Amino acid sequence: MRLFPILLLLSFSLPAIAQNGSYKIGFVNTARVLKEAPQARKVEERLKAEFGPREAQLKEKRLEILELEDMLKADDPPSSSTRRKLEREIRLKVSQLKFLEQEFREDQNLRRNEEIRELQQVISNVLKKQGDTGAFDLILTEGVSYVSDQIDITTQTIEMLKKLPDSGEGAQ
Repeated sequence: MRLFPILLLLSFSLPAIAQNGSYKIGFVNTARVLKEAPQARKVEERLKAEFGPREAQLKEKRLEILELEDMLKADDPPSSSTRRKLEREIRLKVSQLKFLEQEFREDQNLRRNEEIRELQQVISNVLKKQGDTGAFDLILTEGVSYVSDQIDITTQTIEMLKKLPDSGEGAQ
């Protein structure tokens, strides 16, 4: 259904475009921009720095569980009471690990979404600037089935993002 408003808009504007041929349309592949823009790389670096230590802690906890499981499988079988104690400890640690991993994923997704929203605002500002300075009448970003190289301005958009100050802000 998101495509319908675009098609409706184009159906009304195509006769005018054909009549005077003065409209300029551009398309930006936002997935490519989000992959190639320097701001996107900085977002990934910030997220790695922020969540790296927690990820390392989770890895340590996984290793602890594996060590306990290895103790259970050892050649010298533990006594039944020791075995039950180890099994109980493993179940507890696995349960705690699952909780911590879920919490980690939720926190990481929340932060990633916050960062992406900020980056999308920067991209939106660059697109507005391109529209104003490039005299574009329409810039499409998603929901498009075909785009010719003539109107694909993704590379230009990425180049403009590269020229923004390191703060990731600008083009407002």
